[in-house]
Amino acid sequence: MDQRTKRASAGVIVGLMLSLFIAALDATVVSTAMPKIASALSGFGRYTWPFTSYLLTCTIATLLCGGIAARIGHKKMFVIGILVFAGASLGCALANSIEALAAMRAVQGIGGGFVESGVFITIAELFEPRERGKYMGAISSMYGLASVAGPLVGGLITDTVGWHWIFLVNLPISVAALVLVTRFLPGTSARSESRLDVRGSILASATVVPLVLAFSLTGDLFTWWSAPFFGLLVAAAVLGTLLVAIEKNREKPIVPVRLFARKQVSASFVLSFGAQFLLLAGIMFIPRFAQEVLGLSSAESAYATIPMTLALIIGSNTSGRLFGKTGRMRALSRTAFMVMGLGSLALGFVNAETSVVQIAVSSAVFGFGIGMSMPLGNIAAQTGAEPHNIGKATSMALFFRGFGGTIGTAACGAAVGASSIGSAPSVFGICIALAAICLLVMAWMPKMIERGRASWQEERTTRNGEDSVAQP
Repeated sequence: MDQRTKRASAGVIVGLMLSLFIAALDATVVSTAMPKIASALSGFGRYTWPFTSYLLTCTIATLLCGGIAARIGHKKMFVIGILVFAGASLGCALANSIEALAAMRAVQGIGGGFVESGVFITIAELFEPRERGKYMGAISSMYGLASVAGPLVGGLITDTVGWHWIFLVNLPISVAALVLVTRFLPGTSARSESRLDVRGSILASATVVPLVLAFSLTGDLFTWWSAPFFGLLVAAAVLGTLLVAIEKNREKPIVPVRLFARKQVSASFVLSFGAQFLLLAGIMFIPRFAQEVLGLSSAESAYATIPMTLALIIGSNTSGRLFGKTGRMRALSRTAFMVMGLGSLALGFVNAETSVVQIAVSSAVFGFGIGMSMPLGNIAAQTGAEPHNIGKATSMALFFRGFGGTIGTAACGAAVGASSIGSAPSVFGICIALAAICLLVMAWMPKMIERGRASWQEERTTRNGEDSVAQP
């Protein structure tokens, strides 16, 4: 690889990391700023709207992104995502009511979903499966960095220069990412699909809406055992059944439901769902425990997640590089959930007498296991799908990842209840059970992903046409 090619590759990776960081950051940065935002906009009665609107549209966009990329090309879709995200960020900063903020957050979620999926689809376009490992590891660690930076940055900016700036800081980062991506990212000149599956897109979106609302609004607007909760689930089940019936016979569906019949792909969805569920459980529980049991302030409690996050970043990079060297998908996936289970077990015993050091070590073990899993889910989905479905499989894996976080937040929030004192066994008992289930499902993963640069390049040419631009 010559110096020019190395610079191009480095430029693309930095651009992708910046893009994913700001998209992941905006899912969390509003959390600590929202009390002051609601006060300034007189919107405490609609406090959850900016959260829910972003989550809803981001989830839908993530699911549909693979099909859109197959229609217009991954580079064009990625650029559109950054532009939409940046424009909506400006709109959020200028919002003068909670309703306007929620509307802009909904648009921002569309851009964020496009960016998030676009990052991993782009990596699949540029690098053969084994080579992806180290890049997936480095890029996936942005989730962990954003999970800590979001609350800290949100609180700091809101307390110093005002809440508007938590959205305005996205603009220079977006510009930098856009310059790098447009400068160094190769595009594809051919389209693998002649038209978008509009009917499937509408049905998929309609299925996601009640499903996300059922879990994101539980505890705020209704309880778990209530008619609205089950009504939304029933609506999602009916629409989902209709979606499967229509998409399974379509030649190029936007949601290729036939991928569920591939064990490796289904295992990647379970991995993505389970790891994000556990991550959100830790992010929810540890700061609250630090405040209510250890007596730390709100600002200090945010630092309590740092050991978990640092370990997550190390685990993600370690797993990605190990996969690149060995290709042992099944062993690494199983090890990830065993480590997550051990971390959950250790955290399940914390109480008022537990030392800060013990909590830090336990949460670090927990975070390392989660980090190990992060690069593997997307790679497993991509290598298990047919070449023309790689982008869509990536989007589906990311959808299950996001949905795992939504359910994890709701389920563990209910387990904590009114106080975190004594709730550790309940929260991490759920985590242990889920880690055990995921560990069993990892038997569907292939033992080895072989190196295959020639075959990968042939598949890439088949997907994109003979005029595809060469990898950087």
